[in-house]
Amino acid sequence: MLFPKPNRPQRPQKDAKPLTKEAKAQFWAIIFLTIAFLVIYYGAPLLLPELELVVLVAYMVAFAAVLLAYIIYNRGFVNKDVTEDMLPDSWSAEKKQAFVQAEKRRAEKSRWMLVLIIPFAVVFMAEALYLFVWDGWLGSFFKG
Repeated sequence: MLFPKPNRPQRPQKDAKPLTKEAKAQFWAIIFLTIAFLVIYYGAPLLLPELELVVLVAYMVAFAAVLLAYIIYNRGFVNKDVTEDMLPDSWSAEKKQAFVQAEKRRAEKSRWMLVLIIPFAVVFMAEALYLFVWDGWLGSFFKG
């Protein structure tokens, strides 16, 4: 065997949680917004070429604003997956539990921002693929 697998103990399989209505709604919102953002991003300059730079700048500003808001609201994710035993011993058990619960609530409350962040990220990834893959080297294969 070229790359043998190390002998590691197998992790127990986690039971898959059933999707909630909220998760399904967020998924379809992400799909809808992704398609809408792509249509606007690539369609607006076709209608009015002057809109190309306006749409690009608007998308960059909106994406940066939502992404920064998400990171700041979640405190830079420095307290992600913190357990009570990781917190200072000088804190009471109630304070430790309240801190951990507050971080979980904060993460849940900010999930709606991902519904905007993911479509913007997909638009910019599609643009990067177009610029660097299609226009960069693949497009030259199809030119006569």
